[in-house]
Amino acid sequence: MGINNLLGLARDALTAQGFGLDVTGQNIANASTPGYVRRTAQLETRAVGTVTYGGVSVAGIGRSVDRYLDARTYEAGSFSASARSRDSALTQVEGLFNDMAGSGLGSALDALFGSFSALATNPNDPTARSATLASADNFAARIRETSRQLLTQRQDLLTQAQATAAQVTDIASQIAKLNGRISEAEVAGADGSDLKDSRDKLVGDLAQKINIHTFTDGAGKLVIAAAGATLVEGNNAAALTVNTSPGGAMQILVQRANGTTFDVSAQTTAGTLGGLREARETDLVAVNQKLDQFAYDVATAVNTQHAAGVGLDGIGLRNLFTVSGPTGAAASITLDAAMVGHPEYVAAASSSAELPAGSTNAVALSRLADASIATGNTRTAIEAYSDLVGDIGQRKMSSAQDVNLRSAIFSQAQAMRESTSGVSMDEELIALSRYQRAYEAASKLFRTADELLANLMRSF
Repeated sequence: MGINNLLGLARDALTAQGFGLDVTGQNIANASTPGYVRRTAQLETRAVGTVTYGGVSVAGIGRSVDRYLDARTYEAGSFSASARSRDSALTQVEGLFNDMAGSGLGSALDALFGSFSALATNPNDPTARSATLASADNFAARIRETSRQLLTQRQDLLTQAQATAAQVTDIASQIAKLNGRISEAEVAGADGSDLKDSRDKLVGDLAQKINIHTFTDGAGKLVIAAAGATLVEGNNAAALTVNTSPGGAMQILVQRANGTTFDVSAQTTAGTLGGLREARETDLVAVNQKLDQFAYDVATAVNTQHAAGVGLDGIGLRNLFTVSGPTGAAASITLDAAMVGHPEYVAAASSSAELPAGSTNAVALSRLADASIATGNTRTAIEAYSDLVGDIGQRKMSSAQDVNLRSAIFSQAQAMRESTSGVSMDEELIALSRYQRAYEAASKLFRTADELLANLMRSF
């Protein structure tokens, strides 16, 4: 090997080790940058002439990624976001049935049966009769208001889902654009690591919104399937929209540029959208159905007993409530229009023979509090209401536990991913020292070759 070759080896070594120092410095500078993936300098041997040994050259920059760990992190983050959004919705539902202030539905139910007991004591007292109508009217109003708030919350969840879908569409569009820029950079022989970092961060953000699956196609381009339908393919991105079906259920659609539409509602099981959908279509629907049944059972039982008695005018067969159902009972229940403003119509007596001071029917109305009139005549009204509140509490407790579990799994997945892709200052300082020593050695080799060449020139 000649001196010129030796100088070439030294030059290549200086360039390669300097490149390694630059990459290490970039890692150290971005140790706290969100989404940054640790870089590695990729060096390879380069043959000199026909010999089997040679110099070193820079092959490029590698990114320390593990696609399996990435996928686990995306999945864990998606389920964690789903648990949080569902738990938030159930917190609001739980608040609707909070009787701590004494103005909730449970208090209205107690007041209704309490008014029947008071009426039984003073059946001929106009004040007691008016109080009974007021309690019945308040009970119906509380049920209607609770039903209205449940309906409002379902609409709010739909609005949140629509906003989340718009974010998904925007993120998918950004990822598609980055796919194009990455392809252009790779074709031009440039390093696309920074672009890939940005893209991976966006993919993580996307996983927080909806459950996704990522893979590469035959050309090596990133493809993202959201809830089973292709959302991003190369430079192309579809749109995600949320609306309602004819039955009022949340409908999540993937709409491609060619007009093809896929309904992915049933497959949307995670991410913020998955949590919102579960809360709206499962939890709130179940709560509303139980509230409807409760309203229908209580109103029907009271109406049946009230119709068996007579008012001060001796006329019977009057209902205290107007109610439809069972479906829709909570939204429709009202004080019967014929009873409004007519406390004398309250049927305290069982027959006209008891008038004006008879209270047999009022006693029977008060005893409904302890009778099995709800849930297929298996539970009392108070027990049925307790079951309703207990069901909500169980759902809320389950969702809170799910939040803790999913958050722990997500944190573990992030830690595992960080151990592979994150920057370790200890490792970088070791690499910095290694490249520095190699650079110094290459410098010494260069000086030695230069001295040899100078001595050779002086010898002529």
